[in-house]
Amino acid sequence: MKPRSGRAAEDRVFNAVLNAILDHRLAPGTKLVERDLSELLGVSRGAVRAALARLGHSLLVELRPNRGAVIANPSANETRDVFEARRVIESAVVQGLARSITAKQLAELRGFVAEEQKAYERGDRRTGQRLSIRFHKLLSELAGNAALDRFMEHLICRTPLLTLAQKGSRQGSRLAYCGADEHREIVDALARRDPVLAVRRITAHLGNLHKQLHVEEEPGPAASLSEALIDA
Repeated sequence: MKPRSGRAAEDRVFNAVLNAILDHRLAPGTKLVERDLSELLGVSRGAVRAALARLGHSLLVELRPNRGAVIANPSANETRDVFEARRVIESAVVQGLARSITAKQLAELRGFVAEEQKAYERGDRRTGQRLSIRFHKLLSELAGNAALDRFMEHLICRTPLLTLAQKGSRQGSRLAYCGADEHREIVDALARRDPVLAVRRITAHLGNLHKQLHVEEEPGPAASLSEALIDA
């Protein structure tokens, strides 16, 4: 039997909500009721509270005093601000990395992008999306600036919700995820140890990602909490 409490139970709740967000099964503003999550996932209320606290720290969930938790709903202004902050920070990250990158780090990045590409090619969208998001965090880790890395962690955690937060529309799963091609171009610029080219490519890449958020599609039906967590 799966444990009802402790770290494993907490991780089960955290990953169930995270996967539902990545798969666009939980829309911004969806209320997360402790009792419902406890019953659906077979965990204690304490495990649910701990997981929601972690999700709140990651900016995926808004914890409202006396009102419970809801999936975060970034505004259009916040979306713009997040991408502006990412352009500034990630430009600094790749600029420094282009000057200091080692052969071992280059091999790690190339291997990572190859795995990302394979995930998309075999139709494993969830893994591909996770790797696409993870690529940007990996860049900041390899750059070795702990302060920039902490900022990046918060900004990257917020990004999956931005595709769902457009008023009056719900973005398709093909939108606002990086894919591997532009990531490969960034790695190529780093391999050339060209800071200017690396900054130009990361800036263009984030600009393309941001533009995708403004492509509106027909709203999809809102899933209930039980439907959203059906594969948890």
